[in-house]
Amino acid sequence: MSASLPISQLLKLQTWMSSSFPTGAFTCSHGLESAIADGRIDDQLSTQNWLLAILHHGSGWNDAVLLSQAWHAVHQAQSPIASLQSLNELSLALQAGAERYTETTQLGASFLAAANAWPESQQLNWESIGSELSFPIIVGALGALHKIPLDSLSAATLQSIMSNLTWIASRLIPLGQNQALSIVAKLETDIMTVAANATLATLDDLGSCALLCDLASLQHESLNSRVCHT
Repeated sequence: MSASLPISQLLKLQTWMSSSFPTGAFTCSHGLESAIADGRIDDQLSTQNWLLAILHHGSGWNDAVLLSQAWHAVHQAQSPIASLQSLNELSLALQAGAERYTETTQLGASFLAAANAWPESQQLNWESIGSELSFPIIVGALGALHKIPLDSLSAATLQSIMSNLTWIASRLIPLGQNQALSIVAKLETDIMTVAANATLATLDDLGSCALLCDLASLQHESLNSRVCHT
């Protein structure tokens, strides 16, 4: 684990995970909106349990592993572009449905466009990696280019995603501010655990068993009244 994060990298991470970037203000619910609409999520506890399933057993875990592998590819691979191409194809293939595919590619493209404000972000030929790039591959590779320690990058990314989903739930159920903040606080230990495990994981550790979350994401494609894009 990183003993100390340099101030310059800390500031960059705070910006990347703030509302200035798409990570801090995206309107994708990971199936939350569908689950709220049919009554499966209706309070603080059910929201927290849903997010824990995503974090430990769903796209949260998979994205953390892929982010880690992309970070390592930039640092260690003899041919980073080829490694990132392969990882990106795998990441896109793992998306559960059309909306999750759209979410990861739109979020990835928006994140990369915002990160181009820093010259380090332009050290890779992104177009050669693929015409559509997934979010975890973009963040992992950018983090490596900016020399941000992997454990800090992974934890900050997961925390931002979980916080956004919490605030989406707080508006749709609704939850009070204190209840939403309580969820965010209680997820911190799990976020650190998943981030730490993902930094040591390999592609063999990929896998999702958050079936209800994936089905809810598919159901969202035909939800009549929608607040979230995906």
